[in-house]
Formats: sequence, structure tokens, C-alpha cells
Amino acid sequence: MRSIAQLYVVTLFLVILFTGCDDGMSQPIKEIIPPLETPTNLEKARADMARVNQRRTESQQRAETAGDYSTIFIDSETILIEELDFRKGFWIELVDIFRSEKSDDPTVTDGYRKLQDAFAKRLTENTLGKFYFEYIGTFDPLIIEYLRLSYVYPTQNEEELLAHFTESVRNDTVSIIFPENF
Repeated sequence: MRSIAQLYVVTLFLVILFTGCDDGMSQPIKEIIPPLETPTNLEKARADMARVNQRRTESQQRAETAGDYSTIFIDSETILIEELDFRKGFWIELVDIFRSEKSDDPTVTDGYRKLQDAFAKRLTENTLGKFYFEYIGTFDPLIIEYLRLSYVYPTQNEEELLAHFTESVRNDTVSIIFPENF
């Protein structure tokens, strides 16, 4: 009986060895289970900005709880430095490039004027800290575009990335929407 069982196992092994598996078994698993999608460069940039906005929200909530918005300004720079590896004031350079490249666009110049007027009003009212993240959030699309470019050109330095960014602005690849009632 034992030898019959061994003979059966050997025969089964030889049949499989010489005939192989059916066609369905020869398919690679990757065709059965779809591969995970790799996020696009824009999706990566948006995810980076989502982390920034999460931290902004936390900072805003701490300031509201404490009733002290003076920390918002320092937190704003710290968040961009820690989350995006930006140097201090870098986001303002992106804004300046956008403003300079769009200086002939009345929608942009009018939007900046209104935003600056609202900024000055909130500053004189001593309420700017309460609305600061809303104010700078206007410029998030510029940061996202710069981050996207940093994923497209991962080996390029800041100067080269800023040149690409300037081209994006010129080609209307990036734009901002100014808030109506800031």
C-alpha cells in the first residue's frame, strides 16, 4: 500500500512536470492584481500642501484656544520650512515672480490691490493673525506648482526650478484666485 502511494505521488509529479500547468496558472500575478497607481507629480505636490494646511489648521486652533494670534506668523514660516524644506520667505519670492510676470493683467493687479488693502485694514485693526492663513492660502497654487516642478525635475537646483516656475506663470500653467471678501 505504501509503495502504491509513493508510485502515485511520483506519477502525479511527472505528469505535472511534463505537461505543466493550465494556461490560467501561467499568468503572472501582477495581471490578476492590478498594480498600485503611482501618484502624479501634481498629486504629490497637493499631498505636500495638504500636510502644510493640516499644520496651519492646528496652529490656528491653538491660537484660537489661547486667544493669542501672534504665534501664527512664526508658525507659518516654520511650517513651510519643516514640511517643504523652504527657506525663510521663499513663498514670497514665488508670489513676487507671479506678480511681476502678470503685471499687465488687470485681473491680477486689481486682485493684489484689493488683497493688500484688506491686509492693511486687518493689520491696523490688529486682526491679521486671525485671518493670516486665509490670506496666504490665496497663494497656495503657486507653492503647489513649484513643488510639482520639483518632482518633475528632481535633480535641479532652486534657481533652475524658479526658471521653470517663471515659465509656468508665463504659460498660464498656474494661476491664483483672489478672495472676494477677505
